[in-house]
Amino acid sequence: MGNKKSTPGFWLEDSGGRSGRGRHEAWEITGDPWRLRVSVIRRFCSLALRGHSERAIDILKDLRKICALEDPEVQDADSFLVDQKTAGYITRLNLLLKQQDPESLQMECTNFIRHLSPPASVCGKKRFDFMLAADFRGLEALSLCGAMLKDKELLKLDKVLDANMDTMTHLDLSYNRLTDSGLQRLLPTLQKMQTLQSLDLVGNYLRKEAIDGLVNAMADPSAFPCLTQIALGNNYNIAVMPGSMCELLLARWPPHAREPSLTELATGQVTIVEAVDDEDYEDPDIAALQLV
Repeated sequence: MGNKKSTPGFWLEDSGGRSGRGRHEAWEITGDPWRLRVSVIRRFCSLALRGHSERAIDILKDLRKICALEDPEVQDADSFLVDQKTAGYITRLNLLLKQQDPESLQMECTNFIRHLSPPASVCGKKRFDFMLAADFRGLEALSLCGAMLKDKELLKLDKVLDANMDTMTHLDLSYNRLTDSGLQRLLPTLQKMQTLQSLDLVGNYLRKEAIDGLVNAMADPSAFPCLTQIALGNNYNIAVMPGSMCELLLARWPPHAREPSLTELATGQVTIVEAVDDEDYEDPDIAALQLV
């Protein structure tokens, strides 16, 4: 079902007569993937709280599919979940439904919705237009989270990225409407950024085919020389990061920093921490006591 406002598609197919038995709910992404997932969670919560456990279980199965957790690659030993929290929420909701704990279930649904939704503080379209008009140089971080920008608008970023090629370390493009083709057109600029360490692409319109483009670009050691974190969760059907991409990120890890696990790299929740020799390490708590 299409929608001019790019909202999630949803419809009911009722094949069970007046009693409502046999009702089947079908879902289709026609807009922001995260909005559809939130709609499904709300539908699940409504059914569960009204005692329709069987239908709620069916909705939960649908949610796993909509979050791409049924993808065979999820079970691949060489792939790593990009959003372990989503998988954990679905598991806990299933358990709470069986335990018939409505209060905890409702709270878990609320937390799940918060996890999938843009943060409260987001970048507006006006701020984006102002940034393009101004001549910003020396930026270390740029956040366009939640600006809901499409490919055509995001491609205007080239000017800003070129001006900050040697200083920007963090770029947040989460919760926009970047597609595979838009990312492909941004890649030539992104891969020339000499200091970029983290790239947040959560909550866009990307599909798992976009990962191939990223892997191909990163195969060149001179591309993204400092990139160590890519966040890919909550897109259309990206559930895992292949081990090959994790290895490419790890190859760019600073030599004197503690190396994370491949799972940590896939979730994009790691921080570069410089290694410290045991002989030179001083416990800050002990140091503070010595000053008293």
